[in-house]
Amino acid sequence: MSAIGGVFNFHGKPVNPDLLSRLWMGLSDRGPDGGDVVLDGAVGLCYRAFHTNRESRLENQPFVSRDGCVLVFDGRVDNRAELITRIGDLHPEGRIITDVEIVMAAFRKWGDDFAEQIVGEFALALWDPRNRRLLLGRDHIGARTLYFHTDEHHLIFSSELEPLLEVANAPLEVNDEYVAGYLVYDPEPGLTPFKNFSSVGPFHLISIANDGRLREWPYWSLNRKREIRYQKDEDYESDFLEHFKAAVGAPLRSDLPVCADLSGGLDSSAIVCVANDLIADRKVATRRLETVSQVSDGAPTSDERKFIRYVEEYRGRTGHHINEDDYPLLSCLSVDNASRSLNPLLYSAAQNRAVHDVMQKLNSRVLLSGLGGDEITCGNADPSPELADLLMAGHLVQLNGSIKKWSAHLRRSYLHLLWRNTLVPILPPRMKLKLRGVSKLSPIIRQDFSRRMHLTERVFAIAEPFDCDLPSQRDQARGFWTAIRGVASGFRREFSKVDVSYPFLDRPFIEFMQAIPHTQRVRAGETRSLMRRSLKGLLPEKIAKRKSKGNPQEAITRAIAREWRRLEPLFHDARIVARGYIDQAALQTAGEKFRFGCGTHSPTLLKALVLEIWLCGLERQAVTVKQPAAIAGDHVPPTLAAQLRATSATFQLRTDADELTTTPHM
Repeated sequence: MSAIGGVFNFHGKPVNPDLLSRLWMGLSDRGPDGGDVVLDGAVGLCYRAFHTNRESRLENQPFVSRDGCVLVFDGRVDNRAELITRIGDLHPEGRIITDVEIVMAAFRKWGDDFAEQIVGEFALALWDPRNRRLLLGRDHIGARTLYFHTDEHHLIFSSELEPLLEVANAPLEVNDEYVAGYLVYDPEPGLTPFKNFSSVGPFHLISIANDGRLREWPYWSLNRKREIRYQKDEDYESDFLEHFKAAVGAPLRSDLPVCADLSGGLDSSAIVCVANDLIADRKVATRRLETVSQVSDGAPTSDERKFIRYVEEYRGRTGHHINEDDYPLLSCLSVDNASRSLNPLLYSAAQNRAVHDVMQKLNSRVLLSGLGGDEITCGNADPSPELADLLMAGHLVQLNGSIKKWSAHLRRSYLHLLWRNTLVPILPPRMKLKLRGVSKLSPIIRQDFSRRMHLTERVFAIAEPFDCDLPSQRDQARGFWTAIRGVASGFRREFSKVDVSYPFLDRPFIEFMQAIPHTQRVRAGETRSLMRRSLKGLLPEKIAKRKSKGNPQEAITRAIAREWRRLEPLFHDARIVARGYIDQAALQTAGEKFRFGCGTHSPTLLKALVLEIWLCGLERQAVTVKQPAAIAGDHVPPTLAAQLRATSATFQLRTDADELTTTPHM
């Protein structure tokens, strides 16, 4: 979780060193291991280091190639060995090759196609002096955030939104498109809460030319034509296990202890158990895995300790339990805690910060998350993808048998499944939406805002950008896209200042899962069929056979009732009502219901409360602008700007070296 930033002035105008120094200082709390800057006329790049493995400790960034290209890279390259072999001219000669060197070498070999070759989690910026352009890019899921602002004079980019807003000094106008996505699901990747600030999209590169022209394109996509077909189930199971072990093992490259979320569900338990085996077999760098679990004494139906203990007993190691009684939900829900980013996790900020504190005490910097497991391995017992595929392929005999099998399992009529789960799924999205009917959105959202922003379509007809052919491929791609939206928002990154990694969203793993038959992923009577079969013997039996899920509803309802006296004023004269997002009467009614323990649509209500606090915070922050301070360990000269002015000459002198790194001057 290093931090990167920079300024690119158009038409060759030199960068103001004071501007770059302010950005560098604003990123200080993200980089406790020092940093560096490079200023070369119209472009300035800065880097804050957060080391998680031995290779990163050998990096000097910004990294300068022998032909003058400059790279800042926040990330981890997982296919290092493959790339070193394919590139061929890195000349290791017994030394350790860093990830940033590999990425730069990939650009020099493949040009704009370099990002597609990199498997891992990353955000990067690369200055290409020959073409006088800047490249910005993010990995396939947007695991590392990267924001930018551009006007007629320059482009400024940053890993973090807050320092970018401070440095850009541009008007802050609330982006209703972002708010719409935020209220009903997750915001659309590429957007930020403010209209004139953007985010680099997952699996996208952006090229900014010297005259300010901006070109964006996807460098990667799910391969809709690729198919993996085996004769035996065992071959799918073997491949699944191989891919999943590689996905879990990639972030275990850390030379520090690694932490993992453990909720007691199938996803987090699978990650923990496989990671435990990899460490025991010494197949990864880290020697220690710790688990962190959210528990609740006050809400028994939300407490998953029974299942958490199954995994802890299996490992022979008790994890760290963060009790909601000690770190109450909604306790941080106040204007005093509001930031410039609109983050729905503010309601659970106390627990998220507790995770960060636990990891600091353990000297751990990598956290494994099970997010995406449900979507990628098919946790939903929906027969539609299988049945619609068979209909489109014209396999009517097999279709008849499958409908009968699903009918018996779901206890639904043959005709119901033939219509609703076979014919309707192949219709155009709008027609499908009308015929299927949908659950209503939360009543607190104003209907005119819902219509204007097409909220029903956003929720129930989620489009995926991969243009897949078969219904099962589209269903799988939509699940992947849903998971991406949750990751790329960067919500968790704000509270847990660590590298959060997502094994279920590892690129080779999701490519494998996309290419196999849907009937391997889910079968009548068995969700996550392939996952359960493949991990047999590697999970506690009671976890492997678990069909239920944890439900946080009781804990949330109790928290709203507990905090009602403090939160109740937010329901009156609310800015979310004045701006036309939320219906006043419905909001009041929803609050009263939750107060007495019978509320519904809790995610929307919580998001609405966070949105209200965020809007209030913007008003307060408009009055007082806080300047960033240096972190401990930063030896900043009296005038960093003066040193930056000298950097350009230093940079020019270094460009004739064989392999270049910048000389730290902080």
